[in-house]
Amino acid sequence: MKAVNVRSLLVLSVLLTVVSAIITYLNVLQKKDTTALVIHHYKVLQASTRLMSLLKDLELGHRGFLITSDTSFLAPYREALNEIELEVDTLQTLVRGNTRQEEILNRKLVPLVNHKKERLEQSISISRAYGRDSAAHYSAVRTSAEYMDSIRYWMLDFSAHEQEQLAERNTSLEQRYFINDVIRFGSFALIGITSLAALFTIMNKERDNKRLLQELQTFNQQLEQKVQERTHELQEANKDLIKLNEEKTHFLAITTHDLKAPLAGITGLLRVIRMDSQTLTPKQLEYVRLIEDTCDEMQSLISNLLDISSVEHGSVELQPADVRVPGLFNQLKDRFLSWASRKNIELEFVNKSQQPSLRTDHDILLRILDNLVSNAIKFSPSGSKVTIAASDEGTGIRFNIVDQGPGIKPDERSRLFKRFQRLSARPTEGESSSGLGLSISKELAGQLGGVLDLEKSDAQGSVFSVHVPSL
Repeated sequence: MKAVNVRSLLVLSVLLTVVSAIITYLNVLQKKDTTALVIHHYKVLQASTRLMSLLKDLELGHRGFLITSDTSFLAPYREALNEIELEVDTLQTLVRGNTRQEEILNRKLVPLVNHKKERLEQSISISRAYGRDSAAHYSAVRTSAEYMDSIRYWMLDFSAHEQEQLAERNTSLEQRYFINDVIRFGSFALIGITSLAALFTIMNKERDNKRLLQELQTFNQQLEQKVQERTHELQEANKDLIKLNEEKTHFLAITTHDLKAPLAGITGLLRVIRMDSQTLTPKQLEYVRLIEDTCDEMQSLISNLLDISSVEHGSVELQPADVRVPGLFNQLKDRFLSWASRKNIELEFVNKSQQPSLRTDHDILLRILDNLVSNAIKFSPSGSKVTIAASDEGTGIRFNIVDQGPGIKPDERSRLFKRFQRLSARPTEGESSSGLGLSISKELAGQLGGVLDLEKSDAQGSVFSVHVPSL
């Protein structure tokens, strides 16, 4: 095959990988929606059952008082009377937006319940004023049972419609799950086919790279084995967790096992193409760079997911070392200067720390700062500035990351450090955002004994601050 065919296969593999990741993520969201719908419908059914039970308690207390004239029967009667109003309010809140259920509740059930309460109250007043015989005669004349029969009829109709809605929604969601699974597993199969085709094409064209490919295959096998072992440990540790944690573990296992290995293969193939860069046109080299950027974004997403797993299961092992701020800044500059330049964003590094070094875990601290600087560049407009400053605070160092982006809305700050949260602000050049970086960084900061927080945010930009003490 020609080189252009190889690049086409690589582009197709990347696109299929992205599609598979999106579908997998949507599956998790749909499962959450299913759980929310089921819980909502059961709340409605529970509230309607509770309302019917309270009406029976109300009638029982009323009847006991009329028969015995014992005021002790009025205590549960009054209690049920008060709780009925609360239960009606609960039902009205739950069915809000459902026109049919609101119609039954507000125009049928509520008036009937109110009439029933009024009749019972009137009979109690008559009993006190004229005696229980008069009250009993009043209750019989007013046909109290007919009101209860009407309430039961409309309550059964109300509950039956709610159950029908539950069944319909579950059926619809099951159909969507099936379609998504077919697409996702079809994508995995195509990824495997296209990756093998590209691998064999390059092996036939460049025999001199055989040793490199063999080492890459060995590395991939070892990596897959480690992922499998880690996945097995996670499955064993999470047997007793609730269903939501089981779904999350399943998502992590699929992501790391099915995406990391093909992504590593794609990255290796791109390196091979780079070795033959003298035969590529500038436009072709730009395509290769775009593919590399996409692979970096996918690798960052996978790393974030692996970080979540490590933090939750307590497998983060600190490796204390003396970390120098200038060296740390140089690493960040090498990592982000090219990206910032392409977006016409100025990177400014300000070191006000007088400490020669900080005793902490270098890799974890770099990971935290990497996420914060990446977000600052991602959400900053062209022509703005991103400042990374370090200053002494006690025995540790405080790092401030200042941007000139759109800021965080006040009503969204409570969700800022939660996982998979998408806020209203969007990356200025359409970069991807998984909603994991800030939550992971905050947890990693806690592993170092430090604190990550949003110091300030308005229309002129945001200031994120992380204080790292010396270990």
